[in-house]
Amino acid sequence: MVKSVQNQIENKIVQSYKGHVFFADDFTAYGTADNIRQVLFRLEKKQCIERIAQGIYVKPKEDHLLGKLYPSIEEIAQKIAKRDQIKIAPTGVMAQYLLGLTTQIPLKAVYLTDGSPRKIAIGSRTIYFKRTVPKTFLIKDKLLFLLVQALRAKEKKEITPSFLNLLLPAVKQVGQNARETQLKHAPRWIQEIINQLYSSTVYVE
Repeated sequence: MVKSVQNQIENKIVQSYKGHVFFADDFTAYGTADNIRQVLFRLEKKQCIERIAQGIYVKPKEDHLLGKLYPSIEEIAQKIAKRDQIKIAPTGVMAQYLLGLTTQIPLKAVYLTDGSPRKIAIGSRTIYFKRTVPKTFLIKDKLLFLLVQALRAKEKKEITPSFLNLLLPAVKQVGQNARETQLKHAPRWIQEIINQLYSSTVYVE
């Protein structure tokens, strides 16, 4: 029985692409939780897979110059959200990072969610799912959402002309429909900043 479970799991992993993230739960059709755990442990020992967090695995991907390449925190978070059928959206420093406002990968990546709050340790990094109200997800445009969250993460004294000029290219990429129909769900002061940036070529205090 265990051998059959192992063959089925191995076949599925072999057929997946390198760098693919998967969960122990993905194999529930093949056997009991205990059998699956044993098989995954053996495959990990054989270096066919790597465990990056409890119940979360990746098929190794290697670059001849960079060595092992691991999925990003964003990719892992989105995979978890898809598995659990929940909505998530980056906030704070993670939103700033995804906008390219900082090159430093956050050690603590915070996501707002309509699901249960939780903490997931990924090596030295941590993903936090923070419960929020449904209204948060009324801004469905990803870029606009990131802009709103990047501004919310700053104290008003930190929102300098130089910071706003960094936001300007991203603001210009927001579609007119999203700006006209979704921006209204952001705080008033953020609406004013984004609208001002949208109609400017450079932000001047």
